[in-house]
Amino acid sequence: MKHNRSMSSTRWFSIACFACLTLSVDASAQTQNPPSTLPTKPKATDVAPSGQSKATPAEATDERKKQQVFILPLDGMVGVGLRHDEMEQLEKIADKYGPGQIFIIRINSNGGLVIEGDKIAESLTRIKNKHRLVAWIEKAISGGAFTALYANEMYFMPEAALGSITMLSGRTEVTAVREDWKERVAQACQTGDRDPLIGPAMVHSEVELSYDKVGDKVTFYPNMKGKYPLSNREENLDFSAQSAEHCGFSDGTAATEADLFRELGLDDPTKFEVNNAGKVISTKWQKLIKGAKDEVPLLLQKRGIEGTSQGGIAFLQARIRNTQKIIDWFKKCKAAMVYELNIPEEAIEQFEAEIVQMRKQIKEMQNAAAGARN
Repeated sequence: MKHNRSMSSTRWFSIACFACLTLSVDASAQTQNPPSTLPTKPKATDVAPSGQSKATPAEATDERKKQQVFILPLDGMVGVGLRHDEMEQLEKIADKYGPGQIFIIRINSNGGLVIEGDKIAESLTRIKNKHRLVAWIEKAISGGAFTALYANEMYFMPEAALGSITMLSGRTEVTAVREDWKERVAQACQTGDRDPLIGPAMVHSEVELSYDKVGDKVTFYPNMKGKYPLSNREENLDFSAQSAEHCGFSDGTAATEADLFRELGLDDPTKFEVNNAGKVISTKWQKLIKGAKDEVPLLLQKRGIEGTSQGGIAFLQARIRNTQKIIDWFKKCKAAMVYELNIPEEAIEQFEAEIVQMRKQIKEMQNAAAGARN
């Protein structure tokens, strides 16, 4: 076990966003809190050289079978490109190989929807109770950072950043829920065996954080008492790869998959097999997001202009065709439609009603034309 490092709607982060949880202590109260002292967490290779799950080694797959190594890329807004849905799809695949598989989430996100946070937390908590969960950070800001905290093992890319878990409505911080968010982020840190003092410093700029390090022992302080400052009163805490590794917040730094596998002790091909399922799931979803963002704006334009030169029935038929394609995209990629293209479900309901009316108009026009011929 690691050391007990003792959105259109609300966005994390960026439109009523992730700020997360309360260690409700003001600056004066913090100076009275005792520091947290813990040993830095051991490398994964020290704890589980065989590649078995540290949490449940007894549940590892049969030694004669290779453990599967999955990487799930999570790119984009939390709730759109980074969702619990893809995590759960990969979870079902990993479960088929038995408990103790290696489940790596590669995070590249600036934050997103708060409503998605609870779903992600539930999914990752369940996953890591069965498998070895690892977060690999490219960029994890706000909701992206909150997601990463649930992994007991975390590695940064060399230029990675993680932190600033704030809740915003538009561009304004939601101060009314700040204390609750400070507490939630502190709890998320504990869930991943990290010191809860770290969480509030990512949520609120006025929360100070520093630490001392002697050998393998790291002591965090809710003030600037420590030798190594992490967060002053001017801005929210953001970790770099260097600061995260030095204080034990992360397990190390890995620039490439090969580097990561070595750090995790997964570079023995007789014991471990890289499984492409996570990348396939991610690629499929990202392709849908891109398709919706590329095609739907064009369809909206075509609704108003296609068939206008012909008028009458030809115009209505073209409008029905383009409107139906928009509805179909909503069914396939609702998250991107709502939160990135700003097309709410109410608009889709209006489109559906409009199609009914246009079909009725077409029928009336056809009947009228038939009557005129007779």
